[in-house]
Amino acid sequence: MIYGILIIIIIIVPIGISYYYDYKKDPKEFTFSIKTMGKGILKGLVYVGILIGLNAIYLFVIPINKNHGIEFNSEREKLGIPKIGDNWENREYQSEQFKTQWWKTESTDGHFKKIIEYGILNAESETDYYKNDNRKGTFAWSKYDFGNNSSEYFIEKPNDEIVSVTESGKLKMGKSTIIQKIDKSEFEKFKAE
Repeated sequence: MIYGILIIIIIIVPIGISYYYDYKKDPKEFTFSIKTMGKGILKGLVYVGILIGLNAIYLFVIPINKNHGIEFNSEREKLGIPKIGDNWENREYQSEQFKTQWWKTESTDGHFKKIIEYGILNAESETDYYKNDNRKGTFAWSKYDFGNNSSEYFIEKPNDEIVSVTESGKLKMGKSTIIQKIDKSEFEKFKAE
């Protein structure tokens, strides 16, 4: 409250006094300058309004085809991609404009998460995440690319050699997990365990 009063006293009052003296000096010139300034402000507000409108349209419309939820399961079946179950939920608070996340609501053992990434027109990829409670800290995922209709498979597992010794005898700290690209048979084996 006090800051508001100080701003009025320090900034607005001197500007008001200056305008008053400018008006007293030449009322016609003052009126002309106010009209010119008003037109400039109005043009600026119109441009800002147009930009805000275009941004809102962009956020609302792009990506154009974002209907790859449960209704897309029949197409997933044809492509060999894991389906979204009936008990899954779309977590919009974790999703973004170009990314949608689906999570299994019950047990997270097995297939528990799907991330669909979009381009401007359509979906670009789907990534399916798997966890095995028998192998703590290990995750596997498959990434299907709609552009070239192919899948890649990855596994993330704990690094047993977090600390290693280099050739010069110094200790080297490694990452706590290792991400490896694997083939489909290893991926299927992880899912089946």
